[in-house]
Amino acid sequence: MIRRSLVSVLLAVGLLFGVAPAALGQISFVFNYTDANGSGFNDTTLGGTRQAALASAASLLAGYFTGSTATLTFSVASTSSSGSGTLASAGSSISAVNGFQKTSIQSAVQGNGSGTGTINWNFGYSWDYDNSVAGDALDFRAVALHELLHAFGFASFISATGQGGFSNASGTADAWTFFDQFLTTANGTRLVNTSFQFNTAGVGTLLTNGSSSDVYFSGPNAMAANGGGRVPIFSPATFIQGSSLGHLDTTVYGSNNYIMTHAVSYGPAVRTLSAIELGILTDLGYSLVAIPEPSSVSFIVGTLALAVGLVVRRRRGQRAA
Repeated sequence: MIRRSLVSVLLAVGLLFGVAPAALGQISFVFNYTDANGSGFNDTTLGGTRQAALASAASLLAGYFTGSTATLTFSVASTSSSGSGTLASAGSSISAVNGFQKTSIQSAVQGNGSGTGTINWNFGYSWDYDNSVAGDALDFRAVALHELLHAFGFASFISATGQGGFSNASGTADAWTFFDQFLTTANGTRLVNTSFQFNTAGVGTLLTNGSSSDVYFSGPNAMAANGGGRVPIFSPATFIQGSSLGHLDTTVYGSNNYIMTHAVSYGPAVRTLSAIELGILTDLGYSLVAIPEPSSVSFIVGTLALAVGLVVRRRRGQRAA
């Protein structure tokens, strides 16, 4: 997990290996691989396969957006730790000022500019890089889609104590992600108000009994795609920094049924954004190629995937810079 920091970060320094810009749809991605020669994304045997799988996931994601000529540069690194419980993380910097801030990547896509981000991958697990994902491996491309979307702004800065990017006292103005302005309680009370202050009465809301969500995404497009209902957000009984509030509720949506749940199990995972996820992206300010018709069912329960194989957390990294 990447801790929020107010220090400006140069995201593409010390690059050992990189790839030339490639136009994927109307968005160009540049992936600069910082792993040492012979390891990770630069592994002698699997490096090319891993890089191609990441480029494929980026191309798939780019196809959802319309009218953008952005150039997005990611610094990509990896580790190998089978015991960490974290598969990957990704993020993009935001401006270090109070308010609801768009990430560098988010601003670039929406403003036809240039943006930067980071990706950190854990190769300590068994990964499958193609379209035939084995039952004892994890779906690399599905997880890559998930991580890229965090850099696109599907993430929260709200901490367990109700602090934001500056870690100011809860209840005072702070820096938040653009996503945070849409987070509410079940009755629609905003967790962060229009003065950029966290509602201190909502701190308890962040800790639930683990059986249902107490935090919801209440953007109009997401709710329309969810049959008019607020969208449950992952807010477990014990706050998990890097996972809580920045994902769809896994208890409601399952681990392999949606891209943006906090965990994924072994075997093939979904690689198609749902109407709800597209609705959230629309609320975040994106222009999309197409929005599917609203679902006739508010919540789709998918608990079977949670019981099949090992469920591993996916985390996001997000920084104020």
